[in-house]
Amino acid sequence: MSGSQANKRRAEVHAAAYSSTIQELRSAGFVSRRTLADELNRRGIPTARGGKWHYTTVVRTLTRLGLLTWGTGARVNNGEAKKLAADARAEALAPTIAKIQSAGFVSIHAITRELREREIPTPQGGKWHPGTVRRLLLRLQRQEASLRTPDEGDEPK
Repeated sequence: MSGSQANKRRAEVHAAAYSSTIQELRSAGFVSRRTLADELNRRGIPTARGGKWHYTTVVRTLTRLGLLTWGTGARVNNGEAKKLAADARAEALAPTIAKIQSAGFVSIHAITRELREREIPTPQGGKWHPGTVRRLLLRLQRQEASLRTPDEGDEPK
């Protein structure tokens, strides 16, 4: 086996070994290639050749795993993937938000302050801002509305 074939085989084995970690990160909101690379490096996970993760390394790994979705004109179409990841993050944060609200913190600024004080990280590991909290609350409202079924006596509007 040549050196390049050995490298390719090692990369395939490595991609398969970290498939669940990469899928977990994507569902946690690390959807872009750069954020995936940053998080893999932050966690100290080496590439197949023992180096650091970069945009291209992530793209090649995702391609090996069949996790890239291609849209019109061969452009990467991650709109649906981002939506699903954001829904999963919102669902995971729903119990925490409910506890904060039941404790009397109902305004966006109060919820933002509580999330910061409780040191609950944002999906990308940053700091909570009122706009981020507002979007999270809207997403949770949409999720809740989509779960409700109309009562038999209700008429469609």
